[in-house]
Amino acid sequence: MKKPLFVAVNFFMITCLLGGCTLTKTEEKKDKETSEIIQSDKDVVEEEKTGEEVLQGDYVKNEIGEGSSNNVEQEIGTQNQMEENADNTIKQEKVVEGYVLETEGNIIIVDLENSGGRNYPEEGLDRGVEFDITNAEKEVIPTSGYLEDRECRIRTGLTVSITYYEEKGRNIVTKISTDNDEKEMIVYVSSGQIQELTDETIKIHVDEGDNNGESIVFNVSKASMPQEASVNSLITVTYYMKENTYYALSVSCIVP
Repeated sequence: MKKPLFVAVNFFMITCLLGGCTLTKTEEKKDKETSEIIQSDKDVVEEEKTGEEVLQGDYVKNEIGEGSSNNVEQEIGTQNQMEENADNTIKQEKVVEGYVLETEGNIIIVDLENSGGRNYPEEGLDRGVEFDITNAEKEVIPTSGYLEDRECRIRTGLTVSITYYEEKGRNIVTKISTDNDEKEMIVYVSSGQIQELTDETIKIHVDEGDNNGESIVFNVSKASMPQEASVNSLITVTYYMKENTYYALSVSCIVP
C-alpha cells in the first residue's frame, strides 16, 4: 500500500510541477504579448507626437515665412510710399511771372522782381533766376491782333508766366506762357532851358513833359551833346532813372 501511494504522490507532484511550468510559460507569453501591445501603443503615440511636432514645426516655419514675406512687403510698400512722397514734395509746382533777361539754349535767366520793361539797362542781371525749359509746354497768350498760328519763341525782353518744380537744385519748367510782346526799356522825355552845363552834366528847367516845372540835373556821360548846346539853349532830353540819378540817353536842341 505504501508503494502505490508514493507513486501516486509523485505523479501528483510531477503533474503540479508540469502544470505550474505550463502556467508560468503561459503567463510569460501573455505578459510578453501585453508588453508588445503596450510598446506598440507607445510607438504609435510617439509617431503621432513626432508627426504633430513636424506639423507644428512646419506651421511655425510657414508662419515665420509668411511673417517675413509680409514684413518685406510692408518695408517695400513703406519705401515706395516714402519715394512717392519725396517725388511729390520735389515736384510740387509753383507759378511765377518774370522778365526774360537772357537765353542760352534751353536755359533762360528771368527777373522775378520786375516782370515788365526795364527801368534802366541791365536791370535785374544781379538777381536773375535760372530755369530749364527743355521739356516745357509753350503757349502764346492771345492779345489784340493775335494770330492762332503764331509760334511761341522765348527770347530776351518777353514777360513770361512760368509753371515749374524744383529738382536737385534746378528749376524745371513744365509750362511757359507769353504774349510774344517784347517790353522796351522805360524812358522819360523832358524839354526845357539849360541852366548849367558841364562835361558830364546839364541842368535844365523843365517846362514840358515829365517832371514839368522842376529843375533837374542829368548825367550826360552816356549821351552825345549837340555842339550848339549852351546855357539858355532849349533842349529835349530822353532819359531813364537809376538809383535816383537821371541818365540822359539822347539830347537834342530845339530850334526856336
